[in-house]
Amino acid sequence: MAELETIGKYRIERVLGKGAMGVVYKAFDPAIERTVAIKTVRKELVDPDLAAQLLSRFKNEARAAGRLQHPNIVGVYEYGEEGLLAYIVMEYVEGTGLREFLNRKATFELGQIIAIMSQLLLALEFAHERGIVHRDIKPANLILTADGVLKVADFGIARIDTSNLTMTGMVMGTPSYMSPEQCRGIATDRRSDLFSAGVVLYELLTGEKPFGGAVETITYKICYEEPRPPSQIAKLELPPDIDDVVALALAKDVAARFQSARAFNRALSLAYDSRLVGVETIAPTVLNLAAVKMEPPQASAWDDTVLRTIERELAQLVGPMARVMVKKAAGQTGDFGQLVALLSDNLTNPGVRKRFVDGMRNVEATGPGTGSPSMSGSSRAHLTSPSQILARSIAGPAPNPLEQAFVDATTTKLTLYLGPIARVVTRKAAQQAKNQDDFVQIIAGHLGPQDRRSFLRELGVADF
Repeated sequence: MAELETIGKYRIERVLGKGAMGVVYKAFDPAIERTVAIKTVRKELVDPDLAAQLLSRFKNEARAAGRLQHPNIVGVYEYGEEGLLAYIVMEYVEGTGLREFLNRKATFELGQIIAIMSQLLLALEFAHERGIVHRDIKPANLILTADGVLKVADFGIARIDTSNLTMTGMVMGTPSYMSPEQCRGIATDRRSDLFSAGVVLYELLTGEKPFGGAVETITYKICYEEPRPPSQIAKLELPPDIDDVVALALAKDVAARFQSARAFNRALSLAYDSRLVGVETIAPTVLNLAAVKMEPPQASAWDDTVLRTIERELAQLVGPMARVMVKKAAGQTGDFGQLVALLSDNLTNPGVRKRFVDGMRNVEATGPGTGSPSMSGSSRAHLTSPSQILARSIAGPAPNPLEQAFVDATTTKLTLYLGPIARVVTRKAAQQAKNQDDFVQIIAGHLGPQDRRSFLRELGVADF
């Protein structure tokens, strides 16, 4: 894959991230001398059966966010198509995702949590008043700048007024943060975003998600079970009324929930400081991120020689993107087999994936204990063969036959990620697959890296 130098009038500076179907770049607009971010989708990587809907959803993100000019919403400047690329040009935000703070066990003070939530709710109030429902509010879509400004990103599945991009019965969103109505695939409105914001608030207060477990368990709990009150879990000293605020935000019945982001924001601020009674608009507390304590990133357990060798092998298949992919995967594990699994997870083409894993067998054969390349002692202690981790996906037909009951169960799970189109995807995969494991790998290729790992865990094949 050739390295891009330009997209339209924009000069590419570097890669910011990579997904299953495209790349996000940092770029420069020479016409007005502005740094931007460009999110791309490569059309040839989109399944033909899903292309029209996925590209419509991508364009929908540009339409939705393009209507929203607000200090707490990532701005969108342009949508375009060039050759095999569809792209969105957006505001470049220097910051850290809230998901990263939570992953590193950040200890926010209560005032900082109120500041984060206030900015989120101000952004949602602005969007809702303009007929736009985000429908995927979660920490991964919330960015905090060094100055403490929160930015809401990714309006890819937003509903605009009466848009019929997604219909009743289609399940959209991220399972842990979905509202009960999203889980049931029924019509949603602004109150669905408020439920998701309530889940974010709960996680900020306690360090835990209110609804945990396997996907089916999560959706059941969201629809039918009440989480423990935050005051029973949080290490922070919480105001007496905070449990009631969270309970209202997480009400199963939309009529019993907060009816607007403004009402949610005001109730949260009043719970934090009773002196604010009677104040209609609450100004966000100053958010000093320098005071937020986080666990340091784990030191790398890898020898540079190993990573360079893996990068060279991978670069033959994906080009310069290999460096970014290896660096990111190495930061997530110190185990050789797990590293190979993480990298191969981003290779949606089965043939490319097999060539990569075959090459990694050669790296492993000349690895620890046999000379060069070598890993640190920590990595050697946890060495797992990639052939053990990926055997079922690369070694040809597995002994597990593909049965209709398994196809049906997989369709149910996949619906939480793709909606009703899951039935089309599984039917087509069943026609192509030689066995159960081949079927799973074809299905997994339709999901992005994070969703793919979650989906495979649900099927009990997390080590693919």
